Amino acid sequence: MSALIRSGLVAACLMWSIVAAAAVESGTALTDGPHPVGFELVRTADPSRAFPSLDGAGFRDRPMRIYLWYPAREAEPAPLTIGDFVRMAADDFRLSDGPATGGASLPVPLARGLDDGERAALMARPLAARLGAPAAAGEFPLIVLGQGLYYESPLSQVYLAEHMASRGYVVATCPLLGTQYRLVNLSVEDLETEIRDMEFAIAAARSRPGVHPRRLGVIGYDLGGMAGLVLTMRNPSVEAFLSLDAGILSPHHSGLPGSLPEYREDRFTVPWMHMMQARFIAPSTDTAKTRGLYNRKTYGDSWLVAVPTDSHGQFSSYARFGIRTAIPGYWGPVADDAAALHDGICRLAGVFFDAVMKGSPDAAAALQAARSGAAGTPGTIDWKKGLPPPPSASTLMHRLIEGGLADARSAMEQQRAAVPPGPLPTMDELRWLGYHCLLWWGRESEALEVFQLNVTIHPESADALAALGDALQMLGRTDEAVAALRKALELNPDMPRVTRLLESLTKP
Repeated sequence: MSALIRSGLVAACLMWSIVAAAAVESGTALTDGPHPVGFELVRTADPSRAFPSLDGAGFRDRPMRIYLWYPAREAEPAPLTIGDFVRMAADDFRLSDGPATGGASLPVPLARGLDDGERAALMARPLAARLGAPAAAGEFPLIVLGQGLYYESPLSQVYLAEHMASRGYVVATCPLLGTQYRLVNLSVEDLETEIRDMEFAIAAARSRPGVHPRRLGVIGYDLGGMAGLVLTMRNPSVEAFLSLDAGILSPHHSGLPGSLPEYREDRFTVPWMHMMQARFIAPSTDTAKTRGLYNRKTYGDSWLVAVPTDSHGQFSSYARFGIRTAIPGYWGPVADDAAALHDGICRLAGVFFDAVMKGSPDAAAALQAARSGAAGTPGTIDWKKGLPPPPSASTLMHRLIEGGLADARSAMEQQRAAVPPGPLPTMDELRWLGYHCLLWWGRESEALEVFQLNVTIHPESADALAALGDALQMLGRTDEAVAALRKALELNPDMPRVTRLLESLTKP
């Protein structure tokens, strides 16, 4: 190891120790970055989706509450208190029957986990964010954050959001809300709804000044981790993904998120960090079962963090709220080091995004120090080097459509020759493209090349051969069409339409 690398790791270890000690001693809000933090709550609606009206009669536009944290220009006005934030967020958990503060209901963990004096002290505690503070100059990467079941309000991730904004990110999120009523079910419909809400939050944030129009990261906690994973798979502009105690490593009892049509592991190619309770990550003898997605992921580096806690709530801001009472449905007695461990989770999140999205050498050194067990690291870290992501199958299809086969051929040949082979368009996609070129786009010569390419890529597909034979007969090349159709029937004799076409071409 070079002296330069050693000195970087020493500095990174020292950084982890200093910030961890400072957090424990101060007991105040977690903010380590150079930027003051601004905050805004945008109350709007999505007119493309309907939601029951408040009186139960008819429907209204889907209500959307976009929470935005951002790097601010100056530390004014005065910071929000937790009480201020709870009052703004009251609609997120208004069904709580617990004590109220200033006319607003409290979420169950605060209502039941603290006595009157503890709640009053917590409500007066300052946060870092300042409501409506002027934004810092420049354009900052956007991070969209997905919330989890029983932690539906962004209050659950306020410290993480503030920390990321202080490091130079705009953070956008919204409460978790069901598709047709408040309750969120473990269903394809409601998970898709959370993804769409996150996409709405991305669009809302990008319409504002100071938000980079393309740089995008994703964080997902619990159910939000499932939503964030599928969003990452279907949005090629995502650059990094962090999942927090989400059921995505191994098959979930609900079948989610794999039951969504757009769950495509071949499209999961970005750097990924997954933090999870250590008890759910099996030892090396059982990795195939409990580390499935981590083991299967081929492209892009991956980090698996085993956090030494038995509390799902440890990955939320409630770990910093001073709650000690066991609350059924949330957690048992909270450990004495809950705040320090949550601070470590937040800091490791920031280091991860700085390293992979900003290319920060200091963050890369800190990430390496964390892998080596630096003080303040929230658990043990496995790291897996991923291959450089190849062009996606959809990118190749786009090049085929817009530039023709000559433009895409070399890239597709490289994909086929790679170890492991890179993703390629499916047989059906290429067949459909061939018919478009032949019948609707007036690109007959290209159509034949596409059909021939399809057979080259999928030589054992009777359907690919049948489509080539069909195209050849349309172009008047009967002998070649007959040969292709006969090969198709050799692979699959049960193709009545192909049989009829072959008979029509070979009859005297």
